[in-house]
Amino acid sequence: PECSKLGGESPKSIDRGTEIQRIILGKYSIAAWYKSPYPSEYGQGPDLYICERCLKYMRHRRSLEAHQCEDPFPRGRPIYEDASTVLYEVDGKEHTLYCQNLCLLSKLFLDQKTIYYDIGGFLFYILVVKSVVDGQLAFNFAGYFSKEKISVEHNNLACILVLPPFRGQNFGQLMIELSYELTRLEKTTGGPEQPLSSQGFHSYRSYWRRALMQALLGQSHSVEAYLQRSSRAMGTHTHKWEEKQRIFSLGRLSRLTGIRIEDVLFTLEDLGLMQFWRGRHVVCIADETIRKIASEKRIQLGQRIDHGGFLVSCDDESDESDCDDTSTVHSKLSSESPNDTASVGQEDAA
Repeated sequence: PECSKLGGESPKSIDRGTEIQRIILGKYSIAAWYKSPYPSEYGQGPDLYICERCLKYMRHRRSLEAHQCEDPFPRGRPIYEDASTVLYEVDGKEHTLYCQNLCLLSKLFLDQKTIYYDIGGFLFYILVVKSVVDGQLAFNFAGYFSKEKISVEHNNLACILVLPPFRGQNFGQLMIELSYELTRLEKTTGGPEQPLSSQGFHSYRSYWRRALMQALLGQSHSVEAYLQRSSRAMGTHTHKWEEKQRIFSLGRLSRLTGIRIEDVLFTLEDLGLMQFWRGRHVVCIADETIRKIASEKRIQLGQRIDHGGFLVSCDDESDESDCDDTSTVHSKLSSESPNDTASVGQEDAA
């Protein structure tokens, strides 16, 4: 794989064994954290100059100043845009040199990353941040994530990087959320390549918690669309108390969020929402209980992405499997009145 582990933790001090101590990328001067296998002649000085448009690397500032780059920037197919960012899809087979340079750059900030130069089997999603400079719209490369075009293990993310100047702005969570939305567009489920680094695990656990609690509350985009379809399908057969309930199988909850079912199970158990009842794992709790858990665990509910910003189509109405699925378990474990509750059963989990 293009990246063996997810994440990159900021070291307590820069590894002084690193040949390249600093890179100059656009308007940023960034200290390197780890070694990267740039050609030996480019590691003889402390600084490496990199063109932000094509990621070509140079030893001297004068070389960068003389570099008249005409490559398109940003490059690739625009996938998503909101008020401050744009995400572009770049095919490793079509933009081989650019993607190889990207991998070399990312290795300076990711310790547990394996670089392969045969990157034709990967898609790279480049995140750029918008700004206005002298009245003109400008873009800055902020990070990226990659994934295999065909993954036997259904991985939807192989490697992720947010450059140091852009950390602390939730761009990592944005890219994780976008990776799952792209998975849903493909009508499948997925998850990150394993094993995860410590930082990668905490980032994903944070996202899984938020995404699943929003789904149980009926607040996510895909769940709202599903509930509307279900309501139309049930029509006059719907009882008044059923209208206020959201009933999911684990399989459906996995499909609606794009999260692999084993990660759904882990997260529900991690939150203390799963119980074993009559031979099945089930959860049926009131909305106020979900919100209380979110408050206690400091889970910030609310989606980071703007669903109106997707530049590729997502036809939720075409997913007939959610409408036709009747194997959902509806079980209640508490004595609470059936007001606003969410119920999940293990059937249809495969």
